[in-house]
Amino acid sequence: MILFGFLILALSLYQVQIVPQENAEVEFQHFEEVRNDLVDLRAGILRAGTTDRVQYETVRLGTDYPPRLFAINPPAPSGTIQTRGPYNISIHSESGDTVNITTRFIQYQPRYNEIDHPPTWYDASVLYLDANEEGGRVVIIEDQNLVNDDGEVRITALQNEFRRSGTQQTTLELRPSRNSTDRIPEGELTIKIPTRLSGEEYWDNADIPDKVYGGVSDAGGNGVHNLTLNTTHEELVVDTVGIQEKPTDSIAKNGSSDDENNQAVENRTFDIEWYDRNSVPIGDVQLNGSISANDEPLDNATIDFSTTNPAVASFNQENSTTTSVDGNFTANITAKQEGNVTLFAASGDDVDNISVEVIAPVNPSPPIFGSLTASGSQRSVSFDWNIDGQFDSVTFETDSGSATSTDRSGTVSIGKSPGNRDITAIVEGPGGSETCTATIGNDGELIKPDFTCTTS
Repeated sequence: MILFGFLILALSLYQVQIVPQENAEVEFQHFEEVRNDLVDLRAGILRAGTTDRVQYETVRLGTDYPPRLFAINPPAPSGTIQTRGPYNISIHSESGDTVNITTRFIQYQPRYNEIDHPPTWYDASVLYLDANEEGGRVVIIEDQNLVNDDGEVRITALQNEFRRSGTQQTTLELRPSRNSTDRIPEGELTIKIPTRLSGEEYWDNADIPDKVYGGVSDAGGNGVHNLTLNTTHEELVVDTVGIQEKPTDSIAKNGSSDDENNQAVENRTFDIEWYDRNSVPIGDVQLNGSISANDEPLDNATIDFSTTNPAVASFNQENSTTTSVDGNFTANITAKQEGNVTLFAASGDDVDNISVEVIAPVNPSPPIFGSLTASGSQRSVSFDWNIDGQFDSVTFETDSGSATSTDRSGTVSIGKSPGNRDITAIVEGPGGSETCTATIGNDGELIKPDFTCTTS
């Protein structure tokens, strides 16, 4: 009975003291992870506006405690990310013209069981913790990006209502405006930007030139202030970014209006598709897809890529973009560790995603010719091919010459001597090679079954 009593006491102490400490460590680790997610989200909002390309950012709303055999965990800590507002950005000119454009804040609020954590806000390009309601203060995570050292002003208005709660990951699609109706007024401008931060809390000491900074005033007693910036038509750019959908309200950027290229995009219906690929091995992998507009394959279209979990798989193209060729595109990814990841491809007004499982490395099979044809004349042979499997290059040889390609499919002509001549086609890859040989005459027409093919 005494031993049993000591056991109960030990379990009770473990439940009361050790479990909360360990769970607090889990919560703090999640706090650091979600802070990095929110830094990436802020960067994605600004990048979507400046590049006019859709961005995808993932936020881990909550986390899970480790399973316990002899103790009980509280419910898994969750989190909520949501927009607040809308509020008006007002642009006033000396002539009396005024343009208003709506914007929103973003708030992330975790619900931890062991540690007290204030909400994180994205507001007027600033990312910060706000512990005012808990008797604390504002802690800046990322400084303002509204005004650069030269006094140029670039505003990114965030639009559309959004809210997600839970313990899972959520992905925010950040879609820039492509069309606009209102234009920035000419001449000297005074801009009123909504912000939750007072001048004393942040803006009075922000790195903004004196000629631009006009102070912060109360906007009406609801906790939202007006940040005043003084600038000119030439030194102001307004970007508009929508969450999950296109912005509902936008303004033309300087140096552009409803330009022809954007009109062309808006007037076409895009269709972008990944080719199905359920799993990929760890290592460098090619994934393919297609893009069309109004049911016609698109050439030279720009495709943007994003991943929900770069620790599992990431794109290795510069800036994660590529262009299409005859309606087809190829994305090169690096699969880093086993796990699941969602990959996005976006262009125009459409986006497609594919769920991929990264598995342990496997020995690939040798690549083979899915199709192979040869047409012979007196002085040349024309090869037409398509390759199945992972490959590096394909080579074609005659008695008079050879040609090598890294294209999965195509056509090539090589010279040959008159009469019956031996020809060879070889495709090589990390898993081996397939070699196909045949004899062709001046008017020969061969398909793959006419060749003798061997793999090694």
